[in-house]
Amino acid sequence: MPVDPTSDSLTEAKIPPTDVPVQDSARRPANPFKRLALLYTGKAAQEGYLAAIDQGVISLANFLATLILARNVTPTELGVYGVGFTSLRLVRAVQEGLIIQPLNTFGAPMEEEEFRRYATSTSLIQVGYSLAIAAVAALFGWVLTRLGNDTAGPGLFWLWANFLWWQLQEYLRRVYYTRGRVQEAVFNSILANLARLIFLVVWASQGKLTGVAGLQAIAWGSLIAIIPALWQTRSYWTRHFENLRITWGRNWHFGRWVMGGQIASWLSVEFYPVLTAGMISFAAAGAYRALQNLVAPIHLLLRATDTFLTPRASRQYQFAGFVALNRLLRRTYLVIGIPVLFSLGLAAIFSNEILSALYGETYLSYSQGMAWMAFFYALLYAYSPLQTVLKAAQITRPIFVANALAFLAMFTIGLWAIQRWGVYGTIAGQALNALIVTIVLWAAWIRARSKH
Repeated sequence: MPVDPTSDSLTEAKIPPTDVPVQDSARRPANPFKRLALLYTGKAAQEGYLAAIDQGVISLANFLATLILARNVTPTELGVYGVGFTSLRLVRAVQEGLIIQPLNTFGAPMEEEEFRRYATSTSLIQVGYSLAIAAVAALFGWVLTRLGNDTAGPGLFWLWANFLWWQLQEYLRRVYYTRGRVQEAVFNSILANLARLIFLVVWASQGKLTGVAGLQAIAWGSLIAIIPALWQTRSYWTRHFENLRITWGRNWHFGRWVMGGQIASWLSVEFYPVLTAGMISFAAAGAYRALQNLVAPIHLLLRATDTFLTPRASRQYQFAGFVALNRLLRRTYLVIGIPVLFSLGLAAIFSNEILSALYGETYLSYSQGMAWMAFFYALLYAYSPLQTVLKAAQITRPIFVANALAFLAMFTIGLWAIQRWGVYGTIAGQALNALIVTIVLWAAWIRARSKH
């Protein structure tokens, strides 16, 4: 694993990765038990463990942040934080589609000099997007506050810092992954989230913790982590960058369906808590956030899989096509399946005990919703690795179609479910949407594989 920011062994020569099946089939042990052991101990597995640690740091920080807030603020304030956190995922949907996923897909196989030109141009697009969306949040938050909305207004206003600093830190973290530098990504995540938690603990001890403060902590932690990341990635920036129009056209051609799918996914899944806040109350959204926090380890695995797998799958697809992707997909489901199902089973079976231990009596009355939450996250597991592989193969239109259908379901059955069952209806609606996406994506994969 390279640690010197001026070198990158993955791009010094145009050689296929060592885990491409066509290349290493002669070296794989014939003994099936040894092959299974290699699956969990090989170089790809070791890098995957680092990616899991990286996402584990983020997921643990999210879990602890929610726990600190839930113990120190009202359900309404927790709801403000939850809705703001969900808004970050909308911004990330555009970032993923038009900036990060194209960077992962196109940048991973590039030679060093070509990558520098492309990465610098993409970085300028990222900075422009971050500044624009931060300005929009500050403006509309200020307007809402002036109109007398003291709950949503300040929360929206202070999202400017998140939209600016968090986005830039996330972009730099994903640059590490594109060039195979997972160790630096882990360090950067630790720095950002440690600073974030320190802010929360200090503010809680001073009695200054609010939902808005919880969002501010994310922004300032990201800003602290940006400083060393800029230095470590300095070799990737050049004055002779690719024409911005060319970069934008390349990213748009590939990423428009990814972005559409990500936005549709946000609307069909992530937007449910926002609807809950609007149709019921911010306190209900806070209860949803408290329940979701119990399955935080699943975010660890699914996000780590997407972050780590996208550039790796892209490289393998370039060299070995669908044969490599099919094998990689089977491995991925095998590796993460046991911990995912084990975690969901624990959360569903011992929901009363876990809720009581974490939050006291505040959210205990919502324990019945954990069965639906576990079912919802099981469906996320059913399609998340597949979605990553489809992006690597540049089959992105089905992702958009699947989430568009789920979006339609949300504004029909989903709204009815929220009105009828409140927080439980929110989770049930999300589960329905995840089921729709699962069916559409697997049907698309089977069709694509049969043609190759």
